[in-house]
Amino acid sequence: EHQIGIKNAVEICLKKSGYGGQTKLVFHKKAKTTKKIVLRLQCQGCKHVSQHPIKRCKHFEIGGDKKGKGTSLF
Repeated sequence: EHQIGIKNAVEICLKKSGYGGQTKLVFHKKAKTTKKIVLRLQCQGCKHVSQHPIKRCKHFEIGGDKKGKGTSLF
């Protein structure tokens, strides 16, 4: 399976190289701007790993500074 992918990549490189411009399309439109945040929780006893997805967000921080009463975060 891996060898087929390498052969295909070599064929594409050979086709793209040389005179005649871009023969294969290059995909530029990336639809997603955020990633899904996934928590990897591991059991202390049996070392079993479970993954829990959270919502999509651009920035995610665990254990950041807590905002106290009457204080600002910045």
